[in-house]
Amino acid sequence: MTARKLISKYIILEAIPYVLLSGVLLTAILFTQQAGRFSELAVYADLPLELAAEIAAALLPNVLIMTVPVAVLAGIVIGFSRLGSDSEIVAIRAAGVGSWTLLWPALLLGALGTAGALYLHMKEAPQAARDLRRVAIQGALKKLESPVEPRTFNTEIPGYVIYVRDGDKAQGTWGRVFIYAQQPDGSTRIVTARQGRIDSSADKSELVLSDAVALKLPPPDSTDRSNVVEHLDQLRLAVNTGRAELLETLSQKEVQSEEREWTELQQQIHSGTDSERREGERTLHRRLALSVSPLLFAFFGGLIGLRIRRGGRGAGVLLTLSVVIIYYLISLLGESIARNSGGHVVFGEWLASAAILIFSLLLLVSNRLPAINLKEKLLRGGRHDASAQSATITDHTVGAGRSGFPSLLDTSLFRTLTSSFLTSFVALVFIFLIFTLFELWRFIGRNNVPAGVIARYLLYLLPLVAVELFPATMLITVLITYALLARRSEAVAWWASGQSVYRLMLPGLLFAIAAAAGAWLVQEHVMPSANVKQEALRARIRGGQPRAMTGTGRQWLASVESRRLYSYEFDEQQEVLREPSIYELDDEAVHLKRVIIGKTAVWANNRLLVKEAEAVSVRGMVVERQATADVPVDQVEAPAIFRPTVDKPSQLSVTALAGYLRAARQRGSETAALALALQRKYVNPLSVIVMAFIGMPLALAFGRRGAIVALVVAVGVSIAYWGMGSGFQQLGNHGLLPPEVAAWSPPVIFAAAGTYFLSRIRT
Repeated sequence: MTARKLISKYIILEAIPYVLLSGVLLTAILFTQQAGRFSELAVYADLPLELAAEIAAALLPNVLIMTVPVAVLAGIVIGFSRLGSDSEIVAIRAAGVGSWTLLWPALLLGALGTAGALYLHMKEAPQAARDLRRVAIQGALKKLESPVEPRTFNTEIPGYVIYVRDGDKAQGTWGRVFIYAQQPDGSTRIVTARQGRIDSSADKSELVLSDAVALKLPPPDSTDRSNVVEHLDQLRLAVNTGRAELLETLSQKEVQSEEREWTELQQQIHSGTDSERREGERTLHRRLALSVSPLLFAFFGGLIGLRIRRGGRGAGVLLTLSVVIIYYLISLLGESIARNSGGHVVFGEWLASAAILIFSLLLLVSNRLPAINLKEKLLRGGRHDASAQSATITDHTVGAGRSGFPSLLDTSLFRTLTSSFLTSFVALVFIFLIFTLFELWRFIGRNNVPAGVIARYLLYLLPLVAVELFPATMLITVLITYALLARRSEAVAWWASGQSVYRLMLPGLLFAIAAAAGAWLVQEHVMPSANVKQEALRARIRGGQPRAMTGTGRQWLASVESRRLYSYEFDEQQEVLREPSIYELDDEAVHLKRVIIGKTAVWANNRLLVKEAEAVSVRGMVVERQATADVPVDQVEAPAIFRPTVDKPSQLSVTALAGYLRAARQRGSETAALALALQRKYVNPLSVIVMAFIGMPLALAFGRRGAIVALVVAVGVSIAYWGMGSGFQQLGNHGLLPPEVAAWSPPVIFAAAGTYFLSRIRT
């Protein structure tokens, strides 16, 4: 084998581990993000395991089309950066090896990446988009077939509010059912039943009720104030659950452009309407441009890597991040140009690719440009200060003794941990945000969303992203930092001086505690309000509006102790109920006994005083109506119970969620998911410390094998922790485990694993 072939083989072997590692790491992170968006459907619809597996399989190709180009770029740039920092490129060039000999291995990797990306774009991704749409519709149908959760209000059926006091979810039966139905003529129909269920057949759904009593109340502005009551052994109400529309969508043969393969896109371009033709051209050229990106990234990354002389892998990571950000920002600009009625499709979709190619050619022909030395300027500015402070640092370190804190090694560790954490966090955040932008790409262009709205959405998304990424970032940070200590034998020198491994881990634990405190502050003081805004902006970007808590726009509250249901609007400034409706049930809490409707209601002497009230009493088949100025209602809950709140745990702090949980328990609602969400809010910041605790022993154990092995371990541990947390969360949401056990089991198990690995290290 000639020397040139040996050099090419050496370069390929140097870059491949970084390509694979970057691909696995990015795929794991982005797949976790995408899978989290379907967790609510899986929890509330009780999806079968095979359906959940189909969702995961459908998500993977869409993640890979993003991670393959970035992985190729990162692997080549980091690999060449390592060769440059060790002066191996200088030695190779001194042996008479030219630039093309060094570049063609990178181009080979890029060509392989392009082939894989082209297959994903033209075959797997369209099929995955179809599967994802089909599975999402099947999941929605499964959710429609799921019984109403006992002791909760269901407002998903248009025009209906359903409350079930008892029920067997496994059998699909309800007990003691209350139904509020708004009629087209403005009247209201109140139906109570001893038992009920949803009967779905073909494209129709019916509420089947037994031992039912139906009361019809006239519209508020009607002159006819008569009320009608009827008692039925069985009552069937046809309801529009959206099942017919879902079945029609599921059976449709027509597919969107994102779901079309190569031949189907060609047919759309040649035989479709003008709008369909233009959409097909945009989709085809976008896929081709993104498929070619691995080859262009490899070319550009190789040219950049050949010029790096200092900085090592850190320089490669920073350069990769910069190139990816610029490329995808130009891609978004090109997509906007392509969607403009006056813009050219080919120019817009290939704009980013052309920019990368032009920069690459400029680098290729400009051989006179100096090599990139990322550390030179930083070191040049800091050498004078370092020499001036050298004596002071030395005296401080020596005077501190063996157990002194902080020593010189402590200071070095803190500095390395901080830089590694910031670099990893910024890289992960930008990749996370870029993938989010591409996920919303077609909605941004279709709805002409202004750039300011997109910028605000990403800004308000940052707190949620930070809290989610802090544990993985901490794990990567400690693994890299302590693996390099072991690799360079600095840990051995530390132990030789009489210090233990526990002392070596102290800076890492302190750093993790500080990061966990930061995650807690963001979670409690920034994330709740930011999540409300980012979800509203996301709905706007997707072309919709945030949905109200109930279909009627009113609050509903159930009281177990007094057998009452309340419907109202809450005035928080005056603590007054606006337009309250109170539904009192009989002693068995089955059928209506009295309905009280008023203009306002205030609390006075432990009573709720309903003003300008109208009371309708039901005694068998007899209905009595009475209009009075005020109607007192005894044994009413405190005003705090009636106060509306956000029902999403991600939009609440620990204090607010705990209060919401207490109110839900007083109403008798199912609180397993809320209790688990509260416990997970305590666990999330602690996970940062747990990741550091398990990462440091692993780094010291595997560090001698290199930072690559440490990063592979980081990926494996992160996936294992996420998988275990998701599994225990499902068990907790379904009530199979207590919330405390479901939330705290993963960190406790991993902390125990960290303790085991720590015991295996020479202390």
